[in-house]
Amino acid sequence: MKPLIFVFSVLSIVACNTKPAEITSTVPTLKLKWETDTLLTTCESVIYDKANDVLYVSNIIGDPSAKDGKGSIGKVGLDGKIVDANWVSGLDAPKGLGIYNGKLYAADIDKIVEIDIASGKVLSSFAVDSAKFLNDVTVDSQGRVFVSDSDRKNIVLLENGKVSIWLTVSAGPNGLLAEENRMLMALWDPMTLNTIDLASQTVVSKTDSLENPDGIEAVGDGGYLISSWNGQIHYVDSAWKRTRLLDTRDSKVSAADIEYIQEKNLLLIPTFFKNKVVAYELQK
Repeated sequence: MKPLIFVFSVLSIVACNTKPAEITSTVPTLKLKWETDTLLTTCESVIYDKANDVLYVSNIIGDPSAKDGKGSIGKVGLDGKIVDANWVSGLDAPKGLGIYNGKLYAADIDKIVEIDIASGKVLSSFAVDSAKFLNDVTVDSQGRVFVSDSDRKNIVLLENGKVSIWLTVSAGPNGLLAEENRMLMALWDPMTLNTIDLASQTVVSKTDSLENPDGIEAVGDGGYLISSWNGQIHYVDSAWKRTRLLDTRDSKVSAADIEYIQEKNLLLIPTFFKNKVVAYELQK
């Protein structure tokens, strides 16, 4: 037994006198790749369709709250060339977008529009009677469509063709991102990034001081990219520490509902009033 005791004692001394290794996280940087032409009028959201290797962009084309039938969805290639600025027309003021099983879902003021991607035709329009300003869209692995209503402080659920209020929060929700057991949510007024447990619906604030938080995208390293509508992009690491990567406020270029393509390290930013999408390579 003595040799074992001696070994334990030596190891204990070594452990006590060894400083713990410092944990460092690398903050990525952004490199400009391309910009589209300025034909995507009041573009609010962009999403990547992996099956067809193309981007869809929501165009408000007017007042974000007006039911004027002017809104559209544009189609853009991964090289930044606009395929069709008005691929789907006749919407009002489309904002957030989500994709599931060949369908594109768009938040359109007080309804959720379901579009068949293969044909570019509107299949259904789901009215949300309580809604005033439907904003972002996220779809979970089961095909449940969640939409934030920033004015009513609700998160709306579309499931099996039926609409319901899934959760009411304390402040106006904007960006949403569904993950396996939780959802990330950006709250505009308190300027926070939060998690929501999907089972208990418990909301926990994780990061603050995010001005006008809009889109949320997972990077794939445990971190997230958060856009601020006023023209900022922040990286939030796995410890919920935020670092600003981009600031275009002085140029009055907005950063609305972003998209990030992990396998291409490509960040897509809709610039709202500047009427174009800007792509950056995320360099880790």
